[in-house]
Amino acid sequence: MRRTLIVISVVAMLATACAGTTSIGTNSPGTGTPGLFGASLYTVGTCDDLLSYYVDHAIDLVGPYGLPGYGYYYGGPFLAEDAVRAPATTLAAPSAAGSSDNSYSGTNVQVAGVDEADIVKTDGKRIFMIVDGVLRVAVVLPGGVRMAGKLQLSDWQPSQMLLSGDRLMLIGPSWNNSPVPLGGIVPSYSSAVTRIVQVDVSDPDAPTIDETLLLDGSYVDSRLVDGVARVAINSNPVGFDWAHPEGSGLRAEQLATEKNRDIVRTSTLDNWLPYYVLTDERTGRTSDGRLLDCSTVMAPKDFAGLDTLSILTFDLNSGIDDWASAGVVASGSTLYATADHVYVATQRWVDWSVLTDTDARNEADGFSTQIHVFDTSQSGNPRYLGSGDVTGFLLNQFSMDEYDGVLRVASTTAPSGWWWSDSSESLVSTLRLDNGELRQIGQVGGLGKGEQIYSVRFIDDAGYVVTFRQTDPLYVIDLTDPTTPRVAGELKILGYSAYLHPVGDGLLLGIGQNADEDGRTSGTQFSLFDVSDPEHPARVDQVKMNSGYSAAEYDHHAFTYWKGLALAPYQSWKYDRAESGVLAVRVSGDSLTFEGVLQQGENQPDAIRTIVIGDTIYTITYGGIGMNDLNSLESLGFESF
Repeated sequence: MRRTLIVISVVAMLATACAGTTSIGTNSPGTGTPGLFGASLYTVGTCDDLLSYYVDHAIDLVGPYGLPGYGYYYGGPFLAEDAVRAPATTLAAPSAAGSSDNSYSGTNVQVAGVDEADIVKTDGKRIFMIVDGVLRVAVVLPGGVRMAGKLQLSDWQPSQMLLSGDRLMLIGPSWNNSPVPLGGIVPSYSSAVTRIVQVDVSDPDAPTIDETLLLDGSYVDSRLVDGVARVAINSNPVGFDWAHPEGSGLRAEQLATEKNRDIVRTSTLDNWLPYYVLTDERTGRTSDGRLLDCSTVMAPKDFAGLDTLSILTFDLNSGIDDWASAGVVASGSTLYATADHVYVATQRWVDWSVLTDTDARNEADGFSTQIHVFDTSQSGNPRYLGSGDVTGFLLNQFSMDEYDGVLRVASTTAPSGWWWSDSSESLVSTLRLDNGELRQIGQVGGLGKGEQIYSVRFIDDAGYVVTFRQTDPLYVIDLTDPTTPRVAGELKILGYSAYLHPVGDGLLLGIGQNADEDGRTSGTQFSLFDVSDPEHPARVDQVKMNSGYSAAEYDHHAFTYWKGLALAPYQSWKYDRAESGVLAVRVSGDSLTFEGVLQQGENQPDAIRTIVIGDTIYTITYGGIGMNDLNSLESLGFESF
């Protein structure tokens, strides 16, 4: 049986946040009061109201070839969280999603206690891996492993998974959308479809699939808190057989446009709302239907596109046949999550693909990102608390952080990847929930003129922002008084840090690329920053590679920090020689020691992830699992797949 939640939003879920609540009224477009201001969300209303919302906006957008691609343009905006006192001098490293007794590492996450989906999971006794479309299970032994069971997912390659007890949730795009549903719209092979699979791993030698759920839309992200998974899906309109111009010329295009407007006028909700097919693999029983109930779908006052963003909540103890759902008519942008609240970032709709560079610059100038906050701390329906906006575009989930009831947001006035804007700058804004409005209470700007944010980390009452174009300014933002944030200190060095990780005692570890004075990158580097004196941040040590890159530069899940040892997969190509393995760098006080590149197996298969269990480092590669002693780093062998 399905439960329906009333709220919305997009993906990564949860964020610990502000106090105060706002009840949500049901308002039909054009007849009710949408909200306090432009960023507000409102419940659209009945199914007829919701269909009218989609149709009315689509009529204005449809053209001779159908609906335009509403989303993102090349490297533009994309969706691909008291008295003034001195800034803290100790940076507490976030906990990985490991054990409470710190006997093993887990996935590197942003918020302690909020697990994030990844391709490798462990409970300290078993290791689960998705490698080349195969789910593999290894049983941990003292200083080694035993390869146990596997699931050959031949027609499907899950991209991530979550683990709760003896249940795995596998998530990824689906290319084979069978079985055929019992009714409604058949998911199109040309449309994005997400597959969610629940696997019983109670017997590590024989993992079995319990249930399969097919959904219209693309997977965005997910989180897991206390056995409850939250999965975000972004869905496009489906099932339209658009007319096209019969011949050339304006007349042909005009006739095709009118035909497409008629197609929109006669559309049904099945064209707009995502559809699901659920199969119980144990009994073969199949069910299907709309993923969302009309009464749970919300929309922003400022039109944000015709995509529908859904959040599904599963209690993995019960299975994926029992879920709660909520939706918002908008494309997902960025999500920040903690265990009690959800912050969702969306953007008003712009068809960037049809804009000239000049028009895109003008559109981006003054562009704002909307942020919506929901309370998910109680059982039952999430409560919409309020909305606000910030100038510019967000980089990723680390762009948002909540602390003492204040949301801190880092943004850049130019979209990521666009280098045409010499006037771009970055900002840090602070917002507090006040009577249904996420109201801006402070802001500091002017960061990295002509540059873009490459990494962000908020820790307690300080923020750290790295911008880059040719050099790497590391800005330390004093947030002790959130109404007057200020740049406390700035450090300019060559290269940049793409990921920042606290390593304790006022120290921050940066992983990125070294670069010359012209901004040309030359290889992976680790930088150790002393930020104990916010006014005078300093790089106190550095480890540089002459070439190559690390996956940790763009995926924080690939990074492991455990008891003073930093581990990151590494690949390098130089002339006729290739090298791959795991960079091992030890942090001791204010110094870094390069311990070497840990290599696994005879053919050095590329490393994917590293985890630590007890005194053993386990490196998951495309060819098997390598083991190294945590202290000496001596190889303990390699277990091939």
